[in-house]
Amino acid sequence: MSVKYSKPWYAGALALGALTLALALTSSLFLARPAAAQHKANENDLELPTNDMSVVDKGRAKFAQRCAFCHGGDGHGGKGPCLTCGVFHYTGNTNAEIYATIAGGISNRALGGTMGSFGTTMTQDEILSVVTFLRWEEKRRIASGEIPDPYSKKAEEPMVFPKTN
Repeated sequence: MSVKYSKPWYAGALALGALTLALALTSSLFLARPAAAQHKANENDLELPTNDMSVVDKGRAKFAQRCAFCHGGDGHGGKGPCLTCGVFHYTGNTNAEIYATIAGGISNRALGGTMGSFGTTMTQDEILSVVTFLRWEEKRRIASGEIPDPYSKKAEEPMVFPKTN
């Protein structure tokens, strides 16, 4: 006597779920694409919609609520470092690194201080809007001449070590 085995009852649901996820991810690539004039620190970095004022304003409001106490109004610095000066001395200057710092915090006092993590109290969209606001404010400050353009610097000279005998 042969026994026929059929597919488990959930096989069809898994296939449908995988197809739905693939379609959702593919369609979100087209729907979530903001217009041109974005900010990327390099070609592999997160792209931010610095020209979308609704995102910038959302980030400004969330920054005022959660970050300004330490980093000053509009991120110009306070007891925490300036976040709109074009250079992040402690954790890296890419959008992805800034996002990771906000989400994960800084616990190494050797970096100059500590900062709590906001990854569990802010959504991904809120953190991205804060980073977008910081980059927009940085762009505004560079354009107005408030701060020097950190991106126009030529590559630094390579380090030269003294010769030993």
